Amino acid sequence: MFEKRGYNDILYVGGDDSNHAGNSLGEIIVATFSLLCKDGLVRDFPNVRDYSFLPDWINSEMRDYRFGILTEEKYRHSHSNLTRTIPSLITSFLDEMDFGVRILKIYLDGRLDKNGRNFLRDRFYGFRGIESVIVDNFIKKQKNNRGRISKHPHCPPVVYYADLLAHQLFSNETFRELSTHPKLVLIR
Repeated sequence: MFEKRGYNDILYVGGDDSNHAGNSLGEIIVATFSLLCKDGLVRDFPNVRDYSFLPDWINSEMRDYRFGILTEEKYRHSHSNLTRTIPSLITSFLDEMDFGVRILKIYLDGRLDKNGRNFLRDRFYGFRGIESVIVDNFIKKQKNNRGRISKHPHCPPVVYYADLLAHQLFSNETFRELSTHPKLVLIR
């Protein structure tokens, strides 16, 4: 939980989904939040999910997360799930906090078209005093010029940890546990 009061310059947001649409549990969408500049810097991560740093990361006073679950059939194979649901997670987080931010940097995993970028910018520009909204996307595993998939995900930590949390929540929690989780946001 953030302990910072007053006004902060930048809030970094990472977003990812569990990539398991079609399962009876549904699709889990995760947003991570950080006030630390280093969590917005692009870097390489291990090719396999390394959960060893996750507890320290999410228990930091400068970081937090929220998640939602999409269960309806119409969300099973939609590429816009993340773009359309991340605003609910961000809004919920901002509404709970006792501080404001001047700049919101939203980094999502996967494809993001111009309409998605504009949708997110328009949604948050001016919201609770936000003066600037930057939206970018990262495809953690990309093909190189020889057609081979890169060995290391290349993204900001807020995106990497959103991926870890989405996978962990999907794999290790029952629907009953998820439905009473304190970080769950009901998405309309």
